[in-house]
Formats: sequence, structure tokens, C-alpha cells
Amino acid sequence: MNFTHCTKTNVSDDVGLLEMLIQNIDYFKSKSVNIPKITILLDHDYYPEGLTKDLEEIDPQIMTKIKF
Repeated sequence: MNFTHCTKTNVSDDVGLLEMLIQNIDYFKSKSVNIPKITILLDHDYYPEGLTKDLEEIDPQIMTKIKF
């Protein structure tokens, strides 16, 4: 599955990625925890610790299904 999300130039990469993940949160929630985590590759402009914290506030179990 591929997701795309366009933002204005003044939106940070982290915020744009978070918006895209939130828009598609049902996809991630529907994944079984018995399958390997979904890997999201990021370049050095992202802050996985902050993204993880923000996603866990939305769904405390979501990081059992996503890996940065």
C-alpha cells in the first residue's frame, strides 16, 4: 500500500508525515500484530522519537504495527 500527502512548503516534514499517517490510521489499526511491522523509511530531516510520541497519543498500540 502506498500513501501520498502534499503539504504547503511551510509545513515541516514531521507534521506532513503525521498528517498522512493520521489520515490513514484505520489501515494501520486493521493490521494484525502477528505480521511484521510496517517499516517507514525516513531521511535525516525526521524525528522518529517525536513522531512515535504523537502517534501513541492518538492510538497507544499503533507502534506495535509501525517501525521507523
